[in-house]
Amino acid sequence: MIELISILAQFIIFLVIFSFPFNPKNLNKILKLSNNPLNYIDCHALNIIFILNALLIMSFFSIDLRVIFTILFLISLTLIIYRLKEIQSLISTKNILEFIFFAIIIISIFISTAEMLKIEWDGHHWITKALVFFHNKNIHHLQESNMPEYPHLGGYVWAFFWKNSILELEYFGRYFYIYFYIVSIFTIFNVLNFKSEKLSYILIFALIFLSYDPYLFSGYQDYLIFSTLAISARFIALIDFDKIIDYKKIIIILLTMHLLMWFKDEGLFYFLIFGTLLIFLSKSSIRTKLLLFVLILSIGYLQSLLQKNIIGIYGFNTEIISKEIIDQLLNIKLLILKTIAISKHIVIAFLKYPLWILIILSFLFVNNFNKENSSLIKYFFYAFILNIFLIYAVYLHDPNQYEFILSVTLDRLMFQTSGFYILVCILLLNKSKLKNINL
Repeated sequence: MIELISILAQFIIFLVIFSFPFNPKNLNKILKLSNNPLNYIDCHALNIIFILNALLIMSFFSIDLRVIFTILFLISLTLIIYRLKEIQSLISTKNILEFIFFAIIIISIFISTAEMLKIEWDGHHWITKALVFFHNKNIHHLQESNMPEYPHLGGYVWAFFWKNSILELEYFGRYFYIYFYIVSIFTIFNVLNFKSEKLSYILIFALIFLSYDPYLFSGYQDYLIFSTLAISARFIALIDFDKIIDYKKIIIILLTMHLLMWFKDEGLFYFLIFGTLLIFLSKSSIRTKLLLFVLILSIGYLQSLLQKNIIGIYGFNTEIISKEIIDQLLNIKLLILKTIAISKHIVIAFLKYPLWILIILSFLFVNNFNKENSSLIKYFFYAFILNIFLIYAVYLHDPNQYEFILSVTLDRLMFQTSGFYILVCILLLNKSKLKNINL
């Protein structure tokens, strides 16, 4: 019973902490949105991004996790009390039903996770980073963790909510991953334009059914990438590629995307590719695009400086270049065999995570029905092509036993970026006959 009460309390903790600092009134005013205003779930997602950026900064200082938590919780609780009348005005049958639906899904997955406590293979690497912060050690102690070159933000957040849970149980830290995931799904569905709320709920549930993999909540960081990309896609949907670039929206997207490289190594490449593509396709002067591109490179470079000079270690799991890698790349027969093997495992990943089947079908048909969003669709299509090229580049470059590495990693690598392309599926749904059904 005490565990169930603690799970409910953890859910409330997430609700409170991530109610700060944005609300629809101030966020829509900042972004000057009137035709397509952002709602509370959008603000909740952006608040998570804001808090993650704050925690990233705090991770470089030896500040007690309980002190940071207490400050964040009290600020958020104070603002909730201050805005109580505004919150009370939101009480309606529609909003209550949506909140109940949201809460039931999250708490159900919380309970399911509590019944499967096993930490899987990669989780044993990431938990050593979490333990550094859980015991309030200085960040340079990450050098003593498994795979010390891996980014640390996922481990820090894991430790943060683990340390500040009522029972102080390890898996309460991983509950954040679940919460972030579900919020990202609800956020991306704000792009959906259906008359029927019930049908929207069915579609949300269907997407969760297709994308939920309990194995990946056993210490892996893939859902952090998935969720960050889904939220990025939601805010990219606000960009009008045919009008002069909106700096505020671009900055919000970059502040979201840059977190990718603090979760996993490949996140750096996602940030560089998707961020640069966004700048390139936006309507603005060459000078402006160049300045924004330099900003993206500077953010990436800043990560290397911080890891080298504060943590004391920076690098990737494999060397970028070496004689062995060059010899391998010059071996045409091996390149062909590896290309075939990569292609095979990409198809396996599509079958293992059928969300990809919907994404591919959506890319095939969406342009025929969605002419007004052609520039937005073009962005995601180019991102997908570059995403696939990156997969081939990574594994063709990898000097390890490629069949084994492909079998245990490529499906997850494919899954984590699928959250980015959910938007294309939703844009297609908005042009379907389902849009006008009123259940």
